[in-house]
Amino acid sequence: MTIAVLTAIVVLVAVLSVTGLILTGYAQGTFSMAPTLPACNGRHLDEDFTYRFRDPHRGEIVLFHARGEIGGTITPDPNSTQLGITKRVIGIPGDKVVGRNGRVFVDGKKADDIPTDPFRAVRLGDGQYFVLGDNRIASVDSRAFGPVPRKAIYGRVVLVFWPLGRFGVPRYNKHLKPPGPLCAAMS
Repeated sequence: MTIAVLTAIVVLVAVLSVTGLILTGYAQGTFSMAPTLPACNGRHLDEDFTYRFRDPHRGEIVLFHARGEIGGTITPDPNSTQLGITKRVIGIPGDKVVGRNGRVFVDGKKADDIPTDPFRAVRLGDGQYFVLGDNRIASVDSRAFGPVPRKAIYGRVVLVFWPLGRFGVPRYNKHLKPPGPLCAAMS
């Protein structure tokens, strides 16, 4: 990339940040979305514009408001700004999500090939989303705290920018192998 392109990107991000349409997020001490999002001190760009006009889709990496403590109990809460949690949407309203045979199934179809411990079936109601970390071995997610209310979801991850070697749009690798714990805290 040329200096002009990098400068243009920095200026655009700065303008969008000031207007509140883009946020910068980081994985301080977390690894629940590794390796999709760089663990521990990786940085990503988030935007809170899209979900003002549409609901989250399966496979997107969302941010939601929660209360609690990283490494402890987390409760999705649309009225809290204590925590901003990052997870992948697996189930949307009306879906039935279950973990069996080492995988996740949505409405009877395998969602991906990411190894997952068994969990009870959950039928999602109106405005409920089932979210999982890509690093399922070490993620605290809807298997622990239940569905996330739509009102708690406020943004989505659109770009990884640190470390520079990981620069790019995060993808959904449905065949990844979770690395397990990587930092001092669990998320």
